[in-house]
Amino acid sequence: MRAISTVLDTALFLLLVGVAVGTLALVTSAPPPASADAADGVADTLTTSAATVHYTLAPGARQASSRVVDFPITEGVAFQRTAHGTLASHLSTAALGSLAVNGKRVTRTRADYQRAVANATRNLTRGRTHLAQIRARWEPYPGAPIRGTYTVGPTPPPDETVHAETVVVASGLPSARGPARRAAAGNRTNATFERVGAVVARRIVRGLFPPDRTRSALLGDYPVEGLVTYRYERLGRLLGASVTHPAVADNATKANDRLATALGERLAADMHSRFRSPRDAADAVAVGEVRITVRTWSP
Repeated sequence: MRAISTVLDTALFLLLVGVAVGTLALVTSAPPPASADAADGVADTLTTSAATVHYTLAPGARQASSRVVDFPITEGVAFQRTAHGTLASHLSTAALGSLAVNGKRVTRTRADYQRAVANATRNLTRGRTHLAQIRARWEPYPGAPIRGTYTVGPTPPPDETVHAETVVVASGLPSARGPARRAAAGNRTNATFERVGAVVARRIVRGLFPPDRTRSALLGDYPVEGLVTYRYERLGRLLGASVTHPAVADNATKANDRLATALGERLAADMHSRFRSPRDAADAVAVGEVRITVRTWSP
């Protein structure tokens, strides 16, 4: 396993920035040669090859089922975006685009982005003598009830010899392991799962909804303000938190506080069932990371 440091936009930043889906402008290296360690070659391609992907946010508006937001227009230039980065950073962002709570996806806003990333990934990792599956996975700790995964490529046949390689890239969310460990380092009175869960939740929410940038988005133009409000509404609904009123009032700070409180309670209860101690839970925290696993086999 290798760790790769990348500069990655936050989840919200991808929603806000960019302009253009269909074409892919690629900066590429040659596909890795066929060998027993083809997985390592594919992993190198993911971290060194870059792609510019054009996509639309329209699926998020078309598939929204909102109690507070209307999307009268669901196509056009206002929905178009462009993103540039390494394939690894795109896959990391695509994983967060599949963010789900207990298996229920938050929104479909990044569906077209994920399609474009899959096309770019296949183009640059296709080999004549091997097949590949690439899976990007974000979870704040193993087995957490909130997570995001994205997979490109088929599942290897059960009777094939499979080679695997894993790289770790930045998720774009704030790192939480250090603060979680500090929260778990107190005496028996204050070193609780609740403290660790609260620390982790605050960093997740802050990464998903950076307060200043989110407030600007809520005050911004259609469709961004509607898509951000709907994202608040949907995540709040899945966590059992009422955040639509502060979101509609452009109060990102209050909306974030409510989400963090609800998520912290959910994480604390889950941690209590999975780990022997708050310290063990804190040691497993990986909010700032996405793991990308490459598996290759002969066709």
